[in-house]
Amino acid sequence: MKIIKRFACLMLVALVTGCQSTLIDQPFSADNSWQTQTLENGLIVHIKELPNQSVSTRFMVRTGSRDEAEDQKGYAHFLEHMAFNGSEAFPKNEIVSLFGDEGVAFGQHLNAFTSYTNTVYEVDLPSNEKLSDTLAWYREIATSLTLDPEEITKEQGVVLGEFRFSFQGHSDASSTDFEIYRLIAEQLYNVDEDVLGTEDSIRNVSEDRLRDFYQTHYTPSRSEIFIAGDVDVASTLKEISELFATWTATDQQAPIHKVSPLSRGENSFVRVNDLSFPSTTLLFDLGANPMETATDFENFAAASVLSNAISTRLNDRARDLDAPVQSTHAQLIQWFERTILSIQVSYETSNQLEAMLFLGEELATLRDQGLSTLEIEAQTSDFLKLESTFSDNYTARNYAEDHVFSRMIGRQTLSSETYKSLSTVFVNRADKAWFNKELKSLLSTKDVQSLVALEHHIYPTEQVKQEQLALIADMQKAFKQTGNVLVLPDLVSDFPQPDKTGEIVAIQDLDANTTQWQLSNGVTVYLRHMPNSGDDVHVYAGSKGGLAALPPSLRPAGLLMPGAYSESGLGGLSFNEYNRLMVKENAYIEPMVWEHLHGFYGSSTKASLPLVLASMFQGFQHATLDEEMFERHKAQFIKNNRQYLESVDGKALMAVSNEIYDENSVRHTLTPEDYEKVGANDVVKAYDNLMKTNRGIVYVIAGDIAVDEFKLLARTYLAGMTFKGLPSEGLYDVKLEPKKDELTIAFGPKGNNVELFTMFARDAEKKTTKDYFLADIAGRILTTRLTEQVRETGSLDYSPYSFVMWPEGADTQQLLIVMSSSIRKRKEARDALNKIADSIGHGATPEEFSSTSKQLSHALQDGLSQPQEQARMMFNYVLADADPLAVVNPDRVIDALTQEDINQYLKAFTSKSAIRIDVTNLPSAP
Repeated sequence: MKIIKRFACLMLVALVTGCQSTLIDQPFSADNSWQTQTLENGLIVHIKELPNQSVSTRFMVRTGSRDEAEDQKGYAHFLEHMAFNGSEAFPKNEIVSLFGDEGVAFGQHLNAFTSYTNTVYEVDLPSNEKLSDTLAWYREIATSLTLDPEEITKEQGVVLGEFRFSFQGHSDASSTDFEIYRLIAEQLYNVDEDVLGTEDSIRNVSEDRLRDFYQTHYTPSRSEIFIAGDVDVASTLKEISELFATWTATDQQAPIHKVSPLSRGENSFVRVNDLSFPSTTLLFDLGANPMETATDFENFAAASVLSNAISTRLNDRARDLDAPVQSTHAQLIQWFERTILSIQVSYETSNQLEAMLFLGEELATLRDQGLSTLEIEAQTSDFLKLESTFSDNYTARNYAEDHVFSRMIGRQTLSSETYKSLSTVFVNRADKAWFNKELKSLLSTKDVQSLVALEHHIYPTEQVKQEQLALIADMQKAFKQTGNVLVLPDLVSDFPQPDKTGEIVAIQDLDANTTQWQLSNGVTVYLRHMPNSGDDVHVYAGSKGGLAALPPSLRPAGLLMPGAYSESGLGGLSFNEYNRLMVKENAYIEPMVWEHLHGFYGSSTKASLPLVLASMFQGFQHATLDEEMFERHKAQFIKNNRQYLESVDGKALMAVSNEIYDENSVRHTLTPEDYEKVGANDVVKAYDNLMKTNRGIVYVIAGDIAVDEFKLLARTYLAGMTFKGLPSEGLYDVKLEPKKDELTIAFGPKGNNVELFTMFARDAEKKTTKDYFLADIAGRILTTRLTEQVRETGSLDYSPYSFVMWPEGADTQQLLIVMSSSIRKRKEARDALNKIADSIGHGATPEEFSSTSKQLSHALQDGLSQPQEQARMMFNYVLADADPLAVVNPDRVIDALTQEDINQYLKAFTSKSAIRIDVTNLPSAP
């Protein structure tokens, strides 16, 4: 189960305490499209009607690990797990199979998570047909979990597997971000353990104390139900009222909590995992924001704009000064009822003082000299676009998650229309002086907490703490000095336009809203017109090739190429100048050089689409490499590469990949020494080989862009490009040449964790439309078997999984089955994995094929209205010469698949010509 829910695409949060501006003078209220009713027993129900959409539901109980007694550590999370392991109406794991048979995949659309303050159960349905079953399960969770001792014992193994997964280098449990999360929770909620509890508390779960927690904290007045989708409010409310009327538990024993402010002026020291660079983070407690008044919205808006402006300025200055930092950024942390501004710089330990002085000096400059007009215009333009369009293409799932999240952090949910209206007024009235006054107020506070994250091998002894306190004092001294006056640009140069144009040769209608274009220079375009997709437009442009198209000697240069050219700027603008322009115009572009393809991805509003296309024109035709910026990027790239390869994950990857792939394989792991040899001329050669060569260049554009609107853009920005022609190439050789079929290494995380995987590999022909779907279904079938046999029956692992790796154009496809276990159960785990592996040759049962086909259909449903997902999938499909309309109507392909198709697909992995490799990764030495 998820411990913490990430809501990366939600709007940013609340702001600077003490801000009393009155820029906004219009009243506003909560989003009334959510119909809310409180039942007599205190249960709150929220319903949002979305005709013809799928149905997303949530059951939230406002209890989490902060409610646990000393002898109940981890019980809130453990109880969440037990909801899937039997109730009076749904014995054992019946709920998983019940929903799975209807296309609701466990983990993807049937899940739950526990935080310090809330427990949330999630069911995302393809339609409203199973809504009654969902509500019946929620009613069972409320009062009727069996908490069977046998099931408790089995689930202990699963949760202990989650400990291994979370705390030994394979999740964010020991990343800087997670340590910040735990530090904030400790201070706000007075908790001293992670949500999982301790391994000892889980090994010794008391059935009685678990039941006590359940009966005390699962009460109607602490619970809420959320439903968004194709439902009728009146009948659904009636059904819920009747179903939950008998839930009459009281809250007499449940504690009432208050959220404390973040501790002021304290310094903390933690160790982070071997994938993370050491860092220093400054934390500002901005308080709660209920989003009920004009001041609340102004605080929210100012925090959003200023945090992004601080982040951009720090990155620009680090680049301009060639500062000895690995990364620097500012962000708003919105996981709690209070909003925290985090400003962070990471570095190599040898550069810690210089990096911290850089942070102190630059923040002093921001405090005393403020932001330029251009910086403010860029960020306010970005903010206005985000807040005006954040719900474009929203699905029922997005609406449900948004509303749950707002309730979790104590914020009123506003409609997209309200956000747009308030944002427009705010941006029109807040000027440079207003923002810089708010910025000065924010950075003048003395209530700042510092968190120093040390390298994984450095322990925070008393001596180390004293050394770190001295460094913090030096940073604070630099911050107290008057900030430097900077000469900052207040204008952005116009971006150059193409110097030549071309013609459209043909336009073919593939369906009512999808067209295929042939241009005079040989470029093919697919335009996916999505009239209801809002203002967002997404573009993928490129061709087959990627690293596989380069000779082995140029592959290190190919991997350095995207960053080196990005750092060099574009269209005659420096990186910083170009970035300011793109932010101001709500546009984005990034180069892609992957194993099997290369090109660009871009996103924009309709108005800024010409800028994205002009940028791609420059990227394909006229990009120049600045040798000084190349050397800077190369040095940074090598540091990051070395950091990764010296981690347990990096060592494991190198040990396995270099054992099973030929040294000239595109998957052979490269080392810092390989990158050291790369010169600027090598990167230019890689660029010419890829970006200036036509291996079948394709553009895919998805958004509310009609054919007639795009004609001039196609002639101006696409058809005038010239490329070196290259005949169509066949499949590229993966060069899978394993030295042995069993491999045991010892590069796993230290502790009680053994990683196991089995890989089947077989020759691949050209990938077809059907193959995309069969590969996905195959992974789902084996993941389901792993969940049933390894997780639920064997209690061996928390999250075993399987997938097919088959990039477009590869001559080999590989099926991987992955799990982990404790050392003590290593043999039992390998036996279970072998049993799953041996079952592949028997194909799939009709029930497996039916349920996983429905699950795939459901998984693809949301993407049908998402322009980015439509563009991404269509780009991949057409590069493989697959049917682009399979992206538009995937059910047409799924419905045509047969039991024999999936059986043949699976059995081919166990044919005589196929290869099987078994890998065991033991814990690394202490």
